[in-house]
Amino acid sequence: MKTIIDRLVYTALLAMSVSFLCAQDRKGIDFYEAGDYSAAKSFLLKNGATDAASHFYLGDIYFKEKKTDSAQYYFQKGLEIDPESLYNKIGLAKVLLAKTGSADELNKIAGEKKNRKNGTVLALIAEAYMDNGKTKEALAQVDQAIKTDSKNPKPYLLKGDIIASQGDTGEAATLYENARYFDASYKPAYVKLARLYENIKTQVALDYLKQVIELDPSYVPGQFAYSQINYRKGFYPESLNAFKKYLALVEPDAKDYERYATTLYFNKMYKEAIEAIEKAPDNLVMDRLKTYAFFELGEYVAALESATKFFGKYDKRDFITQDYTYYAQILNQNKKFAEAADAYIEAYKRDDHKMEYLQEAAKAYEKAGDYDHAIQYYRMILENHPEPSLADYYLLGAAYYSAGTATSILSDDPKQDQFKKRDYLIEADKTFSTMIDHFPDHYLGYLMRARANFALDPQAEEGLAVPYYTKALEMMLPDVEKRKNDILESYRYLGFYHLGKNDVPQAKHFWNKVLEYDPADETALQVIKSLSK
Repeated sequence: MKTIIDRLVYTALLAMSVSFLCAQDRKGIDFYEAGDYSAAKSFLLKNGATDAASHFYLGDIYFKEKKTDSAQYYFQKGLEIDPESLYNKIGLAKVLLAKTGSADELNKIAGEKKNRKNGTVLALIAEAYMDNGKTKEALAQVDQAIKTDSKNPKPYLLKGDIIASQGDTGEAATLYENARYFDASYKPAYVKLARLYENIKTQVALDYLKQVIELDPSYVPGQFAYSQINYRKGFYPESLNAFKKYLALVEPDAKDYERYATTLYFNKMYKEAIEAIEKAPDNLVMDRLKTYAFFELGEYVAALESATKFFGKYDKRDFITQDYTYYAQILNQNKKFAEAADAYIEAYKRDDHKMEYLQEAAKAYEKAGDYDHAIQYYRMILENHPEPSLADYYLLGAAYYSAGTATSILSDDPKQDQFKKRDYLIEADKTFSTMIDHFPDHYLGYLMRARANFALDPQAEEGLAVPYYTKALEMMLPDVEKRKNDILESYRYLGFYHLGKNDVPQAKHFWNKVLEYDPADETALQVIKSLSK
């Protein structure tokens, strides 16, 4: 009887040593027990590690990070604070095993009478083996813990971790469930189960977290995990709601604001995301997100300022394709078309030479009046498509046409400029001719060839555009509602051509057709009036 009482008292004393820390920083311990060592470290360091227990947890986290000397420092400091701290003694024994390969100190602690049947102590020793890569010894130790202290949830949880690391999720889940069975209030088991099922049965994972949150709404790892799993699965409103609850339970640090900003961004709350970013770490991800958010808000000047700083601040190797596509769009909105084109070219180089980026680059060059580069890239697109589309031919031909009809001077010599523009129009006509060859049943090739030939023969003296406007009309008339403006253009040209040839009946015919579709057309009204005199 005395032995049982002694063991109970000893276990209680262990719990008291931890509970003292809990009063100071329960959140850090909760994260540690739930297996989120990064968050645990952040919380524990925030309090400055003032007692033996906090030194143990920090030391153990550093050990798991393979920073053995830092781990040893904290374990030793913990023992200076409390020379009887069993946790820190186990920690130093763990370090000794790592540095010398000797498990003598661990065996000594495990062999002490007061520890032989204490599942928590034996589980810590098993964890020391596991963290040293000695899985066989860890399993033997944890099985002993389960055998001697079968109702203690800690050994089941640890064995579940070991088994999960070996890829046996089914057995691991059973062990985590055993931990819950023997202590339904043992919250780390719920979080471990959620993480186990996250990529297997997401809803099951979320249900476990709902249960632990219902059990304890102030349980920080539960709220945090619920937010993060929802976020990773794209359930952004649920993620944001949970993260707000998490923030209400903690004193947010810069990392919390980083996560918050990201969650806000994916909830399309861009203004709030920018406000959170101002409190977040100054890093690549946040600078990127800030630029994106300004763009999504339509604040293009601010977006450009942010993007300029972003690209000037980091190494080119740090950027992703999306950075350049956003930058290109921002530059477009600020009418910096040549720079936008360059950004699209960079995206094209980075993302398996996606033709859509090359096409956007060509469009931007065209807007910038750099027709040669636009034509170069439109031609590349056409030539790289095994079966070029109607759009491929159209965009190339339209670029030639735009160059040939540009109001800007393309050459220093005005006379040479006219020759250059004529050459562009000839190439446009050739391209649209090829377009007709490949798509003879589509009106667009005929219409564009008509326009190119009209530009080559602006007074319609030769009537170069006549056959193409005629054919385009034939193909467009069945779809008057959609093609009304193009139909009017065709009738106007044909009326203009016949008027120039003094073919009054035909001229009247076509200008009356214009009035049929647009009774208020001033030019048609004047022409008909003049021809009727």
